[in-house]
Amino acid sequence: MNQALKNEWQLTYDSGDPWGSCMSWLFAVCDYLTFETDECVPDEWQFKPSLFGADDDDYHFQTLKELNLPSKDILHFGSLLIRFNALLKRKNLDY
Repeated sequence: MNQALKNEWQLTYDSGDPWGSCMSWLFAVCDYLTFETDECVPDEWQFKPSLFGADDDDYHFQTLKELNLPSKDILHFGSLLIRFNALLKRKNLDY
């Protein structure tokens, strides 16, 4: 995983709300891939983009823009978030 992205994850991770942390990043990743790159969000992520575009004011989205990472790094981070989300759901830590 890209070190700068890992540092941002650790900085913003809320251990009291792991699912909220995961979803905040996952929506930002999907928005970034959809509206800032030529990459497609994988179908298995079940993301549907907003008709109003990306949430430009979101801290996570802004961070991804500022880091300006290759799409493959963003896709990898997104796939890790999808796996983490599945784990949290199995443990009934989603809401």
